[in-house]
Amino acid sequence: MKEIVNFAIIGLGSISTTHIAALKEIDEANLVAVYDRTIEKAKKVAAMENVKGYSDIDLLLKNEDIDAVIILTASGLHADLGIKAAQAKKHVIVEKPIDINVNKARDLIEHCKRNNVKLSCIFQHRFDSDILNLKKAIDENKLGKLNSGCCHTKWFRPQEYYNEVAWRGSRELGGGALINQGIHQLDLFQYLMGDVEEVYGYAETLAHVDIDAEDVAMAVLKFKNGAIGILEANVCAYPGFNTRIDISGNDGTVILENNTVKQWKLRNGEEYAGSETVFPHKIQLQDIVSAIKENREPAVNGEEALKSLILVDAIYKSSTTGKPIKVNYNT
Repeated sequence: MKEIVNFAIIGLGSISTTHIAALKEIDEANLVAVYDRTIEKAKKVAAMENVKGYSDIDLLLKNEDIDAVIILTASGLHADLGIKAAQAKKHVIVEKPIDINVNKARDLIEHCKRNNVKLSCIFQHRFDSDILNLKKAIDENKLGKLNSGCCHTKWFRPQEYYNEVAWRGSRELGGGALINQGIHQLDLFQYLMGDVEEVYGYAETLAHVDIDAEDVAMAVLKFKNGAIGILEANVCAYPGFNTRIDISGNDGTVILENNTVKQWKLRNGEEYAGSETVFPHKIQLQDIVSAIKENREPAVNGEEALKSLILVDAIYKSSTTGKPIKVNYNT
């Protein structure tokens, strides 16, 4: 078994500093290379981290020292780059979402299986302690039969945010409030409440100019377990607020703000004190490193990551058609 997993980071936008810092805290992980399409940026970060810098993706993938790549590019490029990496026999980690196209995401999953490499998508808040404990409580039926839930991402992004980087306002590249900002909470909501049967949604551009991606999305969800829910992804809520998830069952309600428990009210009288999880990126990357070393599936594998994209896709289709859309996880 390989003792150290050597990583390359593809895409050196703002989130790359988080991944670099996380890798430094994992004993069995080692950053050996970085890539950016801007050679000056690649050289600068490579010098800072004492690693190899590339602006040629094919050249990077030929480096036999690299075991795994972390893809941090625009969302619409995740599958294309991931497939290239899988074909080069590199394990593949992509930031959320897995891609913006369901069929391309399925192709990525298939290529990783065919090339016998691991695939994971960054949904780091699944590793928050309060999320894990709430999931356990739901699975143990402590909340009783789930009946309803609400999921809100009420953030604010100024016009400058979209002006700085072109893809952020592009629907084609996955810049919308639902698929870019709201997908973390959407993923948690579906993870906790269960699979969705049907959605009715709206996705509109209401507060920003010169973008074709939505800045507000709202949806009503009917879950397969019979519960109903409301989902909001909003980057127009000046000056910006917390995320919030409320989950109610016949025997209790739990309310989270920024993925930390604020209310834990169960009929059985059980108490729970919420606590913030420090550096969940590190926790997820540690799971991925362990999965590679132990030859097991990561906790958030390709199929798990695909679920959130399928739900996003259904909400977009509902907004476009003006009709409720059945959520099909299998095709």
